[in-house]
Amino acid sequence: MNFQDLYDQLSTLDIAIFGINLLLLIFSRWIVYGFNKPIADANKEAKLWTLRAVNVLLLIMQLIAIFETKYIRQISLTGLTLLFAFVLVYFFQIFLLHKFGRTKEIESETVRYETYQSEIFGLLGIVLALIVSVLVIINIWGITDWLQATSVLGGILLLIYSTKDVWAPDQINGLMLLYNGDVEPGSVVKVDELGLLGVTLRITLIQVVFRDLRGGHRVIVPNSKLRNSRIDILTKGPGSGLRQFADFKIGYGHTSETIEKFLQTVWEAACEMEAAINNEKSPAIKLQEAGDHAITWRMVYSLKNVYRLISAQCAINRAAYDLSLQENIGLNTPLTHEVSIHEKPEVIPHIIKK
Repeated sequence: MNFQDLYDQLSTLDIAIFGINLLLLIFSRWIVYGFNKPIADANKEAKLWTLRAVNVLLLIMQLIAIFETKYIRQISLTGLTLLFAFVLVYFFQIFLLHKFGRTKEIESETVRYETYQSEIFGLLGIVLALIVSVLVIINIWGITDWLQATSVLGGILLLIYSTKDVWAPDQINGLMLLYNGDVEPGSVVKVDELGLLGVTLRITLIQVVFRDLRGGHRVIVPNSKLRNSRIDILTKGPGSGLRQFADFKIGYGHTSETIEKFLQTVWEAACEMEAAINNEKSPAIKLQEAGDHAITWRMVYSLKNVYRLISAQCAINRAAYDLSLQENIGLNTPLTHEVSIHEKPEVIPHIIKK
């Protein structure tokens, strides 16, 4: 069979299917890489080759369907329908992100992120695409009588209702997070219950993605779990910058003026080491607690760049350590003992004899 005979066996539908598959295969890299997502996606290369593999598989199945039409054509059309629906939803979400999304600079990188409106319309688009895809697949397989079977529709509704506890909480909480707008991409949050201190990268209807400030790795938290925790939003502090503090336990024997001068010098040295500390806002030095073994002194300072919170803490600690060696002021909590004057000297020997 030559090419002309093969072409003659192709219908208009077959040619259209081949054309769509080839277009998706040719523009697969642009589909995956052509749009700047709010965060870098480490799995883009895997997604690209998965899309190409699906395209090639569908093309092969369509070629086989020319000679053997039993079930192969239906499987090929089903796969193409799902793939086409996925691509349409993908581009629809891109449109919504441009239409309703917002831009923000996160760590010197401008990103566009989802909003309440874009996620609502995106969810409606997914539902509509799913309904249309199911109807098309039913027609492809010629099982339109399923639409008339109330038991089938009832089973689908029952399945959705029985699984609502799995998918509904995260979806609802995700919409509430987006609607409130308190936590948004770029926000630095602290969640003690989850041991989290990180930058918000992306909020979806399922989960929130953070970058941990301590380790630099990504942390993914389900929406329902995040909203049930206390969230400290560090980026929405006063206009002078985020206020942080460092506590130092210093032994008795130093005057208040000596310690205040010591901590003031520590702050000045830390400002020279780390630009994130607001050097225009002098620190507040307070006597926090008079303990059994040491005095707890607290130095409250402000940050200009909250994203370098950890670096600022390290600079404060290093400056305090270096200066403590020069001034001979110990930062280690001393262990002190004092014998009571009412204690009988013979008590201890009596215990030892026993």
